[in-house]
Amino acid sequence: MEAGSSTGKERIVLDWTEFGQGAREFADAIGEQYQPDLVVGIARGGVIVGAVIASALEVDFFPIKITRRMMMEVVSEEPVLVIKPYSYAAGKRVLLVDDISRTGATMNIARRALEKFEPVEIKTACYADRKGDGYEPDFYKVSVETDLVFPWDYGLQNGA
Repeated sequence: MEAGSSTGKERIVLDWTEFGQGAREFADAIGEQYQPDLVVGIARGGVIVGAVIASALEVDFFPIKITRRMMMEVVSEEPVLVIKPYSYAAGKRVLLVDDISRTGATMNIARRALEKFEPVEIKTACYADRKGDGYEPDFYKVSVETDLVFPWDYGLQNGA
């Protein structure tokens, strides 16, 4: 656990203000321990978290997409790489970012895709790490035992 804290509430709901403050603190904590050349955010939520971190650290940002869904419909049991990483990662220190780590499957697919470009180093960061899932990113802001609802997920959670 490099940049983390722990909470055990039944369900955690972040609003934009809480997320913004937490994301800035998270970026600062990462920046004290690691200086990436490039941040790669995994769509959907990792793009938002990754863009904030990249901006705070003043480094380039690129998105990739790994999903089980197309147009909100589940089309695959396993995550599939849809938007691939860029060759710009070659020779760079890369911070790979997602919003939450559950099983590590998405992070592992993204890492393998990035490794093809031979970056100097890949570190992983998730705003939230799900305790006991068997995977722990290099950096995380919070460790949770339950659901964490981000502001961009409200419509999905509420059926809107």
